[in-house]
Amino acid sequence: MQSFPTRLPALWRQAFPGLTAGAVAASGWSWLQGEAFSWPQTWPLMLLAAVLVLAMYQLLPTRAGPEGLVLNDAWGWRGRVAWEDIVEARHARLFPLLPAIRVRTKQGRVYWIPRETRNLPGLHTLARSRGGPEHPLTQALEVPMYQL
Repeated sequence: MQSFPTRLPALWRQAFPGLTAGAVAASGWSWLQGEAFSWPQTWPLMLLAAVLVLAMYQLLPTRAGPEGLVLNDAWGWRGRVAWEDIVEARHARLFPLLPAIRVRTKQGRVYWIPRETRNLPGLHTLARSRGGPEHPLTQALEVPMYQL
């Protein structure tokens, strides 16, 4: 199977703001309970975000091969999808900062391929060779990025 990881800057744009928002919410919750409000320290958050980004890059890439794809759902759970099980692939946003390709299967499960995935032309070539020119993922990957 070939690996198609998400670009590191895109992962950073997800991890650091999310961690910062969580830390601010935790500080706000403590303030509501009567403690003094203090802004979270950003260095530990940046270090944690860097570790998360590298872990996501190494452990959760989109994978594709002759038998199908290994994709993540919106919660990060991995799933195997056979090429013939894909009934829809369209451009959408998983989160405001994450434009992606939404892949729906015959079983109704939804998976996501980040648009910041490295080597999308290689994934397009593989989708075309396995599913043909009419395959939903092939067609979604043929939409020029400047039109989105």
